Amino acid sequence: MPVPPQHTLQAKKLMGIVHRLQQIMVNENLTPAELVGCAEIVRNNFGRIHDISNPKIEAFIPARGPIVPPPRRP
Repeated sequence: MPVPPQHTLQAKKLMGIVHRLQQIMVNENLTPAELVGCAEIVRNNFGRIHDISNPKIEAFIPARGPIVPPPRRP
């Protein structure tokens, strides 16, 4: 008799997080785009905290567009 596949601890944790996020989306009336925006803020803050606590290790910095100088005044 084959053994049914077991979920890893990491997969179980992620499934729990997904369930909680879905509940938050329903209860707070959030769109998927708003939830992704929140996740990006969390990711950026984590990078900053990680950079402060480990100054020798480069933190992930999201790519930025080209820096355009302001227009010259006449």
